[in-house]
Formats: sequence, structure tokens, C-alpha cells
Amino acid sequence: MDTKLLLPNRFKRIGWLLFVPCLVLTVLALLEVAPSVSFFGGEHFLAKWTTIMVSKKDGLGAILEGNNPDFAGELLMTLTVIGFYFVAFSRERTDDEWIMKVRHESLLWGFYVHLIGFILAVWLSYGLDFYLIVSWNMLTAPLVFLARFHWIVYVKPFFEERRAAA
Repeated sequence: MDTKLLLPNRFKRIGWLLFVPCLVLTVLALLEVAPSVSFFGGEHFLAKWTTIMVSKKDGLGAILEGNNPDFAGELLMTLTVIGFYFVAFSRERTDDEWIMKVRHESLLWGFYVHLIGFILAVWLSYGLDFYLIVSWNMLTAPLVFLARFHWIVYVKPFFEERRAAA
């Protein structure tokens, strides 16, 4: 993996600020925990266009049929993907061969988990359940990549240092 294609390190902070809140809101919207998730509350003039409405009666079918006139869901998923891109493809402060190797292996792990999830969805789900599972499966590759990469680069060395000191 060539480091010329990576973003500068400062994009990582911006990415975390975008990725985490947008991912939480995306998961809440997909789980249909709340009937609506909004960026603005009450009578704010942007509330009408930035509210994700998921009614229990219509569920995801209304979104698929195009009865949902807002664009908050699209905006939320776009910001989640942009945040993931900034976090995953920004340089580390010390970007050496080991970091590049871990980044490459983590991308492969994320891709493998994504493919396994997709194959299971194809064989084990149908109709609207398939759509929901594939929507969740979109998030598996980025989440597995980020979890594995940050575990190996940051968390695992911390535990190894503590074990060596004991």
C-alpha cells in the first residue's frame, strides 16, 4: 500500500468527530429504536428536512418505496462513510512498514468478514429482512477494519507492556 494515497494525519481527528456520532445515529435509525432521529429539534427551520422518520407501521418499506421525503438518512450515511474514510485512510504519526502491514491485513480481515456476512445473508434471509441484513453488512467491513487495526496498533502493545512490567 503506497503512502501517497493516504490523507494527512490531521484528517483522523475530523474523521472520528464525524464517524462516531453519525454511526450511532445510523445504528439507531436502522434499529428503529426511536420513531424519528433528527439533527435539529423542535421548530427549527431545518428540522423538516433533516429528520429520519421511521414509523412502526411502514418501517423500511416506506423508505424503499420512496415515501420518505427527507434526506437525513442519506446525509447521515454519507457523513458516516466520509468519517470512516478519514479515520481509516489517514496516516499515523509514525507510518512505517509495520503500520502499513497491519493496515493491509486489517483491510483483508474486514473484507473477508463482509463477504462471509453477505453470503450468509444471501442464503439465510429473504425480502425485507435481506435488505436490513445487507444494510448492516455495509458497516461490517469498516468496523472490523477499524477495530482490528486499532487493537493491534494501540491496545495490544499496551497490554504487552503491562505484562512485561509485571
